[in-house]
Amino acid sequence: MPLVTMDMNLNSSLKKAEISPNIVPENFSPSTLVSATYANGEDVALGNFIKPSESADVPKVTFVAPDETAEYTLLVVDPDAPSKEDPKWGPYRHWVITNIPASGDLSKGNALAPYIGPGPPPKTRDHRYIFLLYKQPRTQADFGTLAKESNNWDFKAFVNQHDLELIGVNFFISRNDDN
Repeated sequence: MPLVTMDMNLNSSLKKAEISPNIVPENFSPSTLVSATYANGEDVALGNFIKPSESADVPKVTFVAPDETAEYTLLVVDPDAPSKEDPKWGPYRHWVITNIPASGDLSKGNALAPYIGPGPPPKTRDHRYIFLLYKQPRTQADFGTLAKESNNWDFKAFVNQHDLELIGVNFFISRNDDN
């Protein structure tokens, strides 16, 4: 697929899911594709639906590094905690890995926050789980530690503080299995 078409599809999906412009800038132009696949074979695909029970385990995330000399940071956030209509606990931090080598091997990165699978409360409708991949300005950067609480995480402040450059995004939708 030509890059222009990919950009249009991505931006259309982000806008439709109301991820752009609040979380991802409008007309974002990715440098790489972020792929995520769960153990049961479920792929994250620009807003597809995945049940919490099918996304509870750590997914396999892959990307092609646009810069072989750089390192990368992956964030997964849910802005809809406890619900999209009342996001008083959002964004909720679901995963943070820093210093990922250009090989894309997440196990060689630094897990600042372990993966927490989706757990939307009953009757809270759809939640958006957004994978954000950033290029770091430095290798082996010191990101310090994160607060223990995963709710109300100001990921934008984290991104700004560490001068991270958004290069890829993907997301899926989930809701409580009992809804």
